[in-house]
Formats: sequence, structure tokens, C-alpha cells
Amino acid sequence: IPDDFGMRLDFDIPPQEREFLQKRKVLVGQALQKLLGLSSPLEPKKVPVIAVVGSGGGTRAMTGLFGGLKGLQQVGALDAVTYITGVSGSTWAMSTLYQDANWSKQDINSVISVIEGRITKSFMSSLSKEKRRYYDHEMEERTKEGHLMSYVHKWGLIIEHLLFEKVKNGLPSKTTTTLSDQGRAVSDGQNPFPIYTAVNMMDKISGCEPEAEWCEFTPYEIGIEKYGAFVRTEDFGSHFFLGHMIKKLPEVSIPYLIGIWSSAFSVSLNQLWQVATGSTPAPEEVTVDSQQANEAEPSTMDTYLVNQCTDATGFERFLKNRPVVAQVYNFMRGLLLHWDYNEYCNFKAWNNTHPDAYPNRLTPNDPILNLVDAGHAINIGCVPILRPQREVDLIISLSYSWEPANILKKTANYCKDHDIPFPNVDYAIMDAAHEKEVYVFEDGEDPNAPIVLHFPMVNDTYRQFKAPGVPRKGEKEMKAGEVDVKTNKSPYKTKNLTYSKEDFRALVDLTSYNVINNKQHILNILRRAVEKKAAKMTQ
Repeated sequence: IPDDFGMRLDFDIPPQEREFLQKRKVLVGQALQKLLGLSSPLEPKKVPVIAVVGSGGGTRAMTGLFGGLKGLQQVGALDAVTYITGVSGSTWAMSTLYQDANWSKQDINSVISVIEGRITKSFMSSLSKEKRRYYDHEMEERTKEGHLMSYVHKWGLIIEHLLFEKVKNGLPSKTTTTLSDQGRAVSDGQNPFPIYTAVNMMDKISGCEPEAEWCEFTPYEIGIEKYGAFVRTEDFGSHFFLGHMIKKLPEVSIPYLIGIWSSAFSVSLNQLWQVATGSTPAPEEVTVDSQQANEAEPSTMDTYLVNQCTDATGFERFLKNRPVVAQVYNFMRGLLLHWDYNEYCNFKAWNNTHPDAYPNRLTPNDPILNLVDAGHAINIGCVPILRPQREVDLIISLSYSWEPANILKKTANYCKDHDIPFPNVDYAIMDAAHEKEVYVFEDGEDPNAPIVLHFPMVNDTYRQFKAPGVPRKGEKEMKAGEVDVKTNKSPYKTKNLTYSKEDFRALVDLTSYNVINNKQHILNILRRAVEKKAAKMTQ
């Protein structure tokens, strides 16, 4: 690779992340010593890698993740976490937290209180005349810089108004922080390493099933692991050809990336047709919990997949179009990254109904990337931390999706397709009438499969207890325990971008309670992860 090459072509993690891991393992070892009552800190090589994964679900996912992280902080487990990943709404919480370079060392309640004051204002405030003028101006400025702008990026500016807005001289003050700025928050290993997600959709090839190529965003680099191709975060969106930077564009601020990460509305015409007609999903269709489709049903939208056609038709291609999608200049353009791709499990070249079966139609041949909310693939952020190079031993799943079993099924299927170790999940337990506050999944036969500690969005013992072991008393306290997270009347439907203060605080309290109430489960699994890591080191 020439010295002036502008990319990193490698399936391994970058050197900056390796350096972070060395620093973080020291801190995690100390945290586990304190938490588990060990006689001494763990050796860095024996420290298990623990990842928290957040789900999609708009404001519900953001609020729930705040509550879940608050609970982990209170039981002392947050300092033992190495990675945090997010999809869609959970990226809103992450983006807010990582504004502070030492957020995990401070009381998360302070951030929650700030967000409470912002997310409880009227959504219509984001559509005022002044706001619309501000959005148009910002979009125009980014277009002048050379970036490709769409309604997806305007959506990110609306989220900016709801989450980050600051007023200066009576006018909105824009958020100027960038993703690369978040490098300050991991420079000394002081916080878990953040990974944001989107997917590049390959769904316009006639006669082929769609393919969602996972794109990960970190403070150091952005790339698609499938191809082993990454660029520096500050260079994302610039013009590349054959791996060389042709034209450097300014790095966009966080709100524009949030628009990409949470573009649940980037649906195909097929999906819009299904919603409009109320057609019954076919067996091969998948469900994405990213946007409301039918108010009479749970707050999910079914992603409609076109049945394979025997002949390529223009109408089929038309139905696969996505009217609103984030387009970014493709940093892989012109590269031939498939010469030995049939040797890698990242590709399905053997399947002649898959886009990978057509080397000349792979993403490096495209001038642009079509990036959408990763919830259109799997509505939880497991995929990035399941990369073998990250060697994750324990996944703490904070899932605030309406369909917790479905996202684990999809994750398990993804792992099977890509030869990635993942525990066998007993979905029948999760589909049972009485849902539990936490589930533990472990593969006793494969030592390389991570342990999964899964917290779904349920209201079980919280109805009777306002805190672990503290029963509710009186009508007011009993009413406070009736947090509706399941019915059609729930205030937490994905379509609701703002909440009342009471509803916001109730969801934070519920999700933090569910974690704190299962402290012993967490400690037991942390101890099991330590033992499992030690056993692997002696093999």
C-alpha cells in the first residue's frame, strides 16, 4: 500500500482502538476487583471484554438506554464495560453522553435531567419559522462545502433541536462538535469505546434478495467491515478514488450523522405500499422496530421484501427505490476488494440470488453509499462488537424494542451466516406469556461464544416495588408503578418523539430499576465471564 494511500485496508481493528483497549483493560480490571471482591486486579490479558448494546426505537430507545446505563452505574458495572454500541434512537443517548469527556465518571442523573428539560417540550417547536429557516441555511452551507444533502440530514437537525439546542442572542446556536471530537472521551480509556451504526442498502439488483452492509462509526474511523475498508472519521464524506483522497471536504457535525443513524423513514416504495394498503406480511418478510406502521398494532414497521422475480423488470427496480436516503461519496470507489472474497464468510458469493454473486455490482463499484438506519437490518447493535477481532466475552443487551425475541433471532441468524460464535437462544422462553426482567444465554459447548445478558423492556416487579425490596404503598405509589410499555395506548410508541415529564421520568426509573433489581444476576455473570476468560487463556 503506497504511503499516500488515504484508507486502511484491513479486517483488524485500528491501532488507536488497540491502544484504547490496553488502557481500558487496566481500569476494567480494577473495577472488577472492587465489584467482585477479588484479592487483586486482574491481569490485562485475563480481563473479559464486556459490551453494552443499545437498540432502536426513537425516543423510547434513547430514554431506556439512559435508564439502563444509570442502573449499571449504580450497581458499579459501568466501569467494567469496554464497548457501547447503538442503533437508531440509542445513538441519541450516546451522542449526548459523549459530549462530556468524562461522562461515565460522573453522575448520569445530571445528563438525564438536562435531556428531560429538552425532550419534554413540544415537537412543534422544531417546525417554527425560525427553525425551518435555520435548517435551510445549514443545509445550504453544507451543500456549498460539497456534501450531498437530503431530508435525512434535515431530520438530524430536528433531533439537534430536541437534544442539543442552545440559544444565543435569542437564536438557535448550532452544534459544532464532530464524531472525531469524541476521541477525547476515550483517549485515556476513561469511558467505554462508542460504536455507532448504519447500513449500506444493496436492494436494487433485480431478482436478488436485499443486502444490508453494516457500516460502523467510531471516533477514529468509519468503514464497512465486510470489505475491510475504513477511512479516518474526519475524512468520511470526502472524495476518494482508488483509495486516494481526491477532494477533502470538512467533517460534518454530529447532527448530520444522527440523521443517518436514525433514518427509520428511509423505506422503499414496497414498504410504503404495504403500510398504505395494510397488506399481510409474507413469510419471508422481516420486522423492523424503527417507526410506527399501524396504530392498531404494536409500534413496529414491517420491512417488506420483494419476492424474487424470474425476470428483471423495471417495475421491480422501481419498487425497490428509497425516496429518502442518505447519500455519501463512496470512499471505496474504484477499488477491487473481491478478488479472493469467496474465502471470507463476510460474503455470500455462493448464493446466486444474493448481490454478492455479482462481483461487478459490489459496493466499491458504486459512486455513492446509500446509508440508512441499521434497524432496517437488525434493530440492536450487536454486529460491530461480534467482530472476532474485538474478542467480546459478555454482551449486556439493553433492548427497548417492541419485539425483543425477534432482534436476537436476527442476530443469531446473522452469526450463523457469517460463522460467528453466538449462544443458542431459547426463543420460546422469551415468547412466553410472562416475560422476565433479564435473560441469560450461554453456549456451554462453544467457549468462543459470548455470554448474553439480555434486558428487554418489561414492567414486572416494578409494579409492586418502587425500589428493589421497597414495596409500594398507597394509591399514588401504586399508580406510579403502572408504566405502560406494551399496549396500544402506551405513550412510548416510536412515533412519539417527545414525552411529558412524568412519562420520561417513569421510563428512566423503570429501566434503571430493572437493572438494579437484578444486581446479583449481573455480578454472577461478571464472575462467570472472568472465569471463562481465564479458562480461554490457559487453553
